[in-house]
Amino acid sequence: MTTAALNNLWTYINGLSLKKKDREWLANKLFEPTEVEAETKRQQEFVKESLTRAINEVRAAKREGRKLMTLEEFEEELKAEGIL
Repeated sequence: MTTAALNNLWTYINGLSLKKKDREWLANKLFEPTEVEAETKRQQEFVKESLTRAINEVRAAKREGRKLMTLEEFEEELKAEGIL
């Protein structure tokens, strides 16, 4: 929105006779995350948790001297599972 549009909206809102409960409801609606924002946050958390688990698994494998899967082996596994 443009500054002028926001100013008009603010003028309109100020012109309403809102009770405290109504102002609180409006404020909560303005700060409520949208469905898209919430889904994006869930996806970001999933990626972060997945990468953290993967890094921890690599560290553990190195400590224990286990052989790690190569990128090619991982790609073949994903293809076999129908993911790629």
